[in-house]
Amino acid sequence: MIRSVFRTRLRITLATLVAAITAGATTTAVVVIAEPTASALSYNPAPANVFHAPISTMGLAALNHLEAKLQKEVNDHNNGGGSTSGTSASSGSIPLAGGMSSISLPPKTKTIRFISDSSYMSQSETTVAVDPSATSNATRTVVGGVNDSRYFFCPLFASATATAANCPSGWTQSLSGFAVSTDGGSSLATTGSDGTDTYDIPSLLAGNPHHPTFLVSWGDPGVAAAPNGLFYYSSLAISPTTSANGVELSVSNPTLTSDPASCITPLSNPTFNPCWTSTLVFGNLLPSASTFEDKPMIAVDMDKTSPYYGDAYVAWDHFFSNGTSASYLARCTTTLTCTMLAGGPLPPISGTDQFAAFTTPVVDSSGNVYVTWCNFGTPTTLMPITCEIRSSGPGGTNFGAPVTVLTLDETQATGGGLDGYATEQFRTVNIPSLAAGPATAKGTPLYFVIDACTAGDYYDFLGQNVLPGNCGASKVLLSSSADGGATWSPAQDLTSGTPNAITAQPWVTVDPTSGEVYVAYYTTAYDTTYNHMVDVVLQSSTDGRSTWTATRLTTTSIEPDADPAYFDYMSTFGGAFLVPQFGDYFQATAYDGTVWTSYCATYTAELGTLQTDPYLNVTSG
Repeated sequence: MIRSVFRTRLRITLATLVAAITAGATTTAVVVIAEPTASALSYNPAPANVFHAPISTMGLAALNHLEAKLQKEVNDHNNGGGSTSGTSASSGSIPLAGGMSSISLPPKTKTIRFISDSSYMSQSETTVAVDPSATSNATRTVVGGVNDSRYFFCPLFASATATAANCPSGWTQSLSGFAVSTDGGSSLATTGSDGTDTYDIPSLLAGNPHHPTFLVSWGDPGVAAAPNGLFYYSSLAISPTTSANGVELSVSNPTLTSDPASCITPLSNPTFNPCWTSTLVFGNLLPSASTFEDKPMIAVDMDKTSPYYGDAYVAWDHFFSNGTSASYLARCTTTLTCTMLAGGPLPPISGTDQFAAFTTPVVDSSGNVYVTWCNFGTPTTLMPITCEIRSSGPGGTNFGAPVTVLTLDETQATGGGLDGYATEQFRTVNIPSLAAGPATAKGTPLYFVIDACTAGDYYDFLGQNVLPGNCGASKVLLSSSADGGATWSPAQDLTSGTPNAITAQPWVTVDPTSGEVYVAYYTTAYDTTYNHMVDVVLQSSTDGRSTWTATRLTTTSIEPDADPAYFDYMSTFGGAFLVPQFGDYFQATAYDGTVWTSYCATYTAELGTLQTDPYLNVTSG
């Protein structure tokens, strides 16, 4: 067992230390072991390990100054210091694998590649929303969001020829990509007639209008439908040259659906897009900002009788300079007038929890607001992970006390924390998802899902569960509330039929017209040989949570390591060259008997290699 191995190594190390001290001591030796502080124990790699709670993949990319690191590696490679053989980037090409062909999906599968980029850059961390105002599912507008890694790599090519060869569909100064379908997901509408496909949310100029700060729209996308065919898009906003950062919110205009192919953000004018308007919801614009905003999530009040009809609730994680974190919340109108509801000058939603992360808002059919988050451990441990919720009436101005939904404590009953998977190269953590169903006589039914590790989850050095490791198996847990979050059911294992499989990144959604509950997730259950290749499964329940039916959406399994960007050939120790790989999450949404699921797969060959791309599956009935 991992635990016993590390305990044995620890005993040997301590015995060696004691022997060395005893043999060489001429005076009394005193060994002082300092009490760990919040910043000394972290889920995050350096330099982000000053924060305790887990940070999103895109947040890690920002805090690790990925742009500067990529530039240095390319420069070292071009100057002969890299380990990659072949033509340098500055001469116009990068060595590519040849002879690969795209993987054909069965014709009956209603799945499309939900992007038209032809570069070999990864696009991942998918999100999706549909317009509920259309008269039929076949005419609904579908909007997807994705992290667009072209921002990281395309600018590094030294010549125009090199850029054109490796980034033939262009790029922009934004990581927040989007895609549009105007026929319910049957085809992609965002395809530029000029040969470029730079469909990204515009970046921002924020702060002093005379000396504004340029903030790149930095991914971690969330999309949500608004009234009158409009859409919101939330993302991080980060300075490429300083520590300034914040949360960005964009809102679309009718051009997004009437002429989606024109919705291009020019490289020469990165703060403009004819289809989107953006604002900074909250942030720290100081060049030396020591606080950090991370992983915004979004929900919209669609109750026509609510005084806040059409308003977006944006929730995110705020990381303080002392290593702690808290859940913040704002409400914004479609004209992008925003009001802080929690955090900043106000108490945070997460109350006294010190290590809150992955804050998620939901609005029910009556305009009531729910916010969930998980508190990751204590100042000296990374366990337990306690997930909580608070609720408010319309407007989000009168939240009640926190209620515990469930706790992950490394027991077989609930499972433990995770920070990756033993048979995968993509990173993931325990990220919760929350959805609300149609109101009943008891109140609003709520559904909460999270993945939990069941084998090999923690390395135990000192008899304490403190260091997250790579999961050998995991499960999807669901807990529900029939009374608007006041009480919660015991956690239900939705993947009990595949106890040895890896299940990752669950997402829950409810059809507001029928109340049917859907949970989508990645699983290795169909790879019985290696427990490695992944598929997407959609579970559905028409009776709240008593019975479930599982549908395999991916008729062809996904090889997550097919994308060569998953290995950094210029680095001695490997690792991902382009982030965030498959990322921390994928999403689904349901309406009127149809489910739209947007996930990542490596089916399409681009410039000779299979790439990580977003795909959209449409399931009816």
